[in-house]
Amino acid sequence: MKNVLRFVPVLAAPRVSARIGLALGIAGLLAQSAQANLFYTEGFNYNAGALSGNDSWIGGAAGLTVVSTNLTYPNLADPGGNALVDTAGTSGSMTVNFTGTPITSGSIYYSFLADCTMLPTANSYLTDLLPLGGSPNGSGDPFSVYVGQQTAGSQFKIGVRHQGVGSGATYTSNGSMTVGTVNLFVVEYTFGSGGSVSLWVDPTPGGTQPNADVTIAAGGTEAANLDTIGFKANSATTAGQWIFDDLRVGDNWADVLPAVPEPSTLALSGLGLALLAWRRNGR
Repeated sequence: MKNVLRFVPVLAAPRVSARIGLALGIAGLLAQSAQANLFYTEGFNYNAGALSGNDSWIGGAAGLTVVSTNLTYPNLADPGGNALVDTAGTSGSMTVNFTGTPITSGSIYYSFLADCTMLPTANSYLTDLLPLGGSPNGSGDPFSVYVGQQTAGSQFKIGVRHQGVGSGATYTSNGSMTVGTVNLFVVEYTFGSGGSVSLWVDPTPGGTQPNADVTIAAGGTEAANLDTIGFKANSATTAGQWIFDDLRVGDNWADVLPAVPEPSTLALSGLGLALLAWRRNGR
């Protein structure tokens, strides 16, 4: 009887361990999925050339093209792919829907990487989120991102404009916003009471939401809905030149700032998947 009692746990242990490992692995995957409920992610994984026609991007902007490079930011998860170049001097716009169902309430977060390769010398429109069927306009958009010159020859500034509030954008200055440096920007639009807009410069991926660098309080012209990402290449060379990458749109802070997974999390997820395969093939 002693031999039997000792032998039974040895047979049962692999099954119990497999089930525990599988449960832990699945739990890890679910935890990651809970932090990655994005409406849209864009890494510009297309052939170099015109952006138009790739993954539902529409418009005829010759100044918006895909190039064979990839922007990255410390500790930010990278979807890979190429990048988008916005060349001043050739006007036109491009849009893509980030959701099939227009958003009409709550908050929407939009993050992107940007590398200024030629400094703007005047305040100019850059990108925005638009209602269904909208096209980049600037002053007529629910909100838009603007840039300008902060320090001649070296630094730029960035700001947000909210339709119905003031006559231009509200800017923030930051010493890290220099030519040839990749910056991470996040914009939030919140519906209600005319809508409010906030902007963050170089927040920490995977961290909690800090105080915004710029906030335009509610009270403007509220968006009917938000559904579309817009870019506009300006005809004036004073807008500078930009490279964009890693666009993300989601309904909470964590959605648009996913950190590179810790090795232990990756290992746990891998273990869960491996055990699942083992259970299916070896039972």
